[in-house]
Amino acid sequence: MTSAAQTASSARPALDFATCDRARLARDKAFDGRFFTAVKTTRIYCRPTCLAGPALSKNVTFYATAAEAEGAGFRACKRCRP
Repeated sequence: MTSAAQTASSARPALDFATCDRARLARDKAFDGRFFTAVKTTRIYCRPTCLAGPALSKNVTFYATAAEAEGAGFRACKRCRP
């Protein structure tokens, strides 16, 4: 049996790098909670709406959940508190 959260998340289409990067650079609130941005050079992950200055796209990777980002060795941003 699946929970409502699992069903809702599986109903969303997968996001590609280009879509996530555009949303991050635009700080698009529609994407808040749909993915997390992790910066390789600082080892910090943020929400896509974070007001911190945007990192270079070549230094960014995206995760579906905060737990995935933490599991990959990133720590939470102290500004947006994901």
